[in-house]
Amino acid sequence: MKQLFEIETDRSEFLDEFRELARKYKVKLREWNLDKSSSPSPSGDPYFDNPKNIINILKGAKQVDQGEADEMTREQIREILGM
Repeated sequence: MKQLFEIETDRSEFLDEFRELARKYKVKLREWNLDKSSSPSPSGDPYFDNPKNIINILKGAKQVDQGEADEMTREQIREILGM
């Protein structure tokens, strides 16, 4: 059974310890830099300032890559929404 947990910190010494544990126990560790300065929004949309929103976007993209989610065209979305 796979399990996922999330750690959010700005203390690099904690991150170093988690990296070392991951190496020791041979587990996958993925990291995302969620600083405001690294916002992917060219317009500065505050939605992207919330790290949880970025995490959800990245998780969704991973699900699509792994075939765990369906991609929809704009037309399909409009149809579902009755637009």
